[in-house]
Amino acid sequence: MDKILDYLEPAAQEIFEIPGFAERMAAIRERVRPGLGALARRLAEERTQRGERIFPHVASHMRRRVNPPNETWLALGPEKRGYKAYGHMGVFIGRGGCSVRFVVKDEAVAARERLGRFLQEDAGARKWFSREKDLRDFGAVHGSGEIGPVFSREIRETGERLVRLKSASLDIGWPVAFETTVGEIEDRIDRLMPLYRAANGS
Repeated sequence: MDKILDYLEPAAQEIFEIPGFAERMAAIRERVRPGLGALARRLAEERTQRGERIFPHVASHMRRRVNPPNETWLALGPEKRGYKAYGHMGVFIGRGGCSVRFVVKDEAVAARERLGRFLQEDAGARKWFSREKDLRDFGAVHGSGEIGPVFSREIRETGERLVRLKSASLDIGWPVAFETTVGEIEDRIDRLMPLYRAANGS
């Protein structure tokens, strides 16, 4: 089965050390975005075969003008036109390597609040987090491209923050090696699906 390195070369990590904005963005567009797009379509096809309506996206970084990104990503979400307003899955590549993550941004108001209530009120959420002991908190290193520390926040408190604070977000998952297969990525996505479904009301 194909692996991450069939889509993204390990040397692509070095791109995030290029100092200039234009130079780094050009390298991302040339050397990373095509592979992310192909992997996003491959993963979306896998989800479709499992009966899930999920659409592939690739980060464009269109809002950036000065500071180049320290990581870039593909996203899988429930809407064809975009992913930022929803809870979404992602495969990221940055300075720290690759990772598979679930993300709900502060701007995804409805999704953030739904997920917050799930974390506060649903016994299944507590069971899920108690089972997934190796989760990493990428929100703690937001924008750095590095691997986050072990996720150690209390679940109810996390839920309360998502409901109460307009600036709250959640970005959790796992680092993965370039040798990780698409099947293994799918297994990680399966493990994150309870959060995805809770955030998106599905």
